[in-house]
Amino acid sequence: MKNMRRTVFGILCMVLLLGMSQTCFAKSDTEEKIKEGVRIDEINVGGMTYDEAMEKITPVATKKLKTKATLKLGSREIEVSLKKLGYQWKEDVVEEALGAGKKGNVIKRFIEDKEITTQGLPFSIEVEADDDVVEKKLEKKCEKSNLTAKNASLKFNGAGFDIIPEEDGCEVDYKATVKSLQEQIREKWNGESKFTVEATVSTSTPKYTTADCEKVSDTAMGSFTTTFTTGDAYASRNLNLKHGVEMIDGTILYPGEEYSCNAVLAPWTEENGWHPAGTYSEGEVVDSLGGGICQVSSTLYNALLNAEVKVTERYSHSMAVSYVDLAADAALAGDYKDLKFENDTDAPIYIRGIYDYGEITFKIYGHDTRPENRTVSYESVVTKTVPITDSVTKDSSKPKGYRSVESNGHVGYVAELYKIVYENGEEVSREKLHTSTYAMAPRKVIEGTGNQEKEEKTTKDEQETKKETTEETKVEETEKKKKTSEENE
Repeated sequence: MKNMRRTVFGILCMVLLLGMSQTCFAKSDTEEKIKEGVRIDEINVGGMTYDEAMEKITPVATKKLKTKATLKLGSREIEVSLKKLGYQWKEDVVEEALGAGKKGNVIKRFIEDKEITTQGLPFSIEVEADDDVVEKKLEKKCEKSNLTAKNASLKFNGAGFDIIPEEDGCEVDYKATVKSLQEQIREKWNGESKFTVEATVSTSTPKYTTADCEKVSDTAMGSFTTTFTTGDAYASRNLNLKHGVEMIDGTILYPGEEYSCNAVLAPWTEENGWHPAGTYSEGEVVDSLGGGICQVSSTLYNALLNAEVKVTERYSHSMAVSYVDLAADAALAGDYKDLKFENDTDAPIYIRGIYDYGEITFKIYGHDTRPENRTVSYESVVTKTVPITDSVTKDSSKPKGYRSVESNGHVGYVAELYKIVYENGEEVSREKLHTSTYAMAPRKVIEGTGNQEKEEKTTKDEQETKKETTEETKVEETEKKKKTSEENE
């Protein structure tokens, strides 16, 4: 019994001595380096400092974060890296490796040190992310992938329409999906390979199907054409017409939806494709980005009238325009004048815009349920005309009798637009749609009030000055030619 006690006591002393010796010499080396036998993943980090180990394992950790996870969302799949889902690697693994065999009491450290030396001690690079972070990242990714159901749509093929079938969508239960993803990473992932997670989804179906698009006729319900002047002087305006027509062309409006021209065409900037051209501003015509676009909206408006599509918002111009009848125009301006209309039919509406040499046309296609014996027309009735008056500006720098017209002005009008319905060629109803008022813009005239003799003297002085200047110029040109000749020689 005494011998056994002596043996245990001896071992304890040895342990204490070893621990004390380690404590004494650790300050210079051991505590600053990871113990031999420690690994992080498959990397032997024994003998490395913290910084050396970080440098060694960071590329491995970065590679882990680039691993792609495939999310199965019903019939669709989304592939995304762990990094883009918000995952990061746990850098404290290096701290844990550095502290291996160095913490706890002397006996604990001695035993751990022996285990590291004989068996080695592995650590793993783990990745982690907060559930809320992953959920937001995943939701954003799914939104970009457009998982919503897609209505059947139409594509004009030159003679009629091709129907693009509808597609089912899916609604993702993000919390449940993130939970499955986290479990997969913690419990099943080997830390290297790509993996797949079944997302928790429910199927969403489109509202409008192929059957709805099949109702749309190849014959337009209504159309309208306006003409414009061609040539270099009108190049910018015509570019705006073309751009506006192209932006509206191909529009599909489903039942119940409202269309806003401003929402589609604005902003009126160069970056959005608009050029400076004439627009009305405070009774004058000035250049402004998008000038001429009102001819596009007015042409579209008249096509909508002929198709009898519900117009929900329309404004007249401040002054009369020439490309449509009075009260049949539709102005666009800033965010306060817009053309809006609603699909009040039982099928999609398709809008074709056509820009041709000297004219633009809009055609409205849809499910035309109007009786074949029914037709409509529109009549503009002028109820008031305001003649142009002169706005005279006196100019004392001009002689008496001088008169110059700076702008011709615009006649003012009040006009009403009537919708007339015919059945079998006979008028059955006449409805006033609206009244439009167009301001009169005065003719701007400059009249001289200056003294004639003073004017003649001023003119004579100007002629003398001009003569002297001409003589001086001739001398200068002669000297210049002489100098040039000398230099060339």
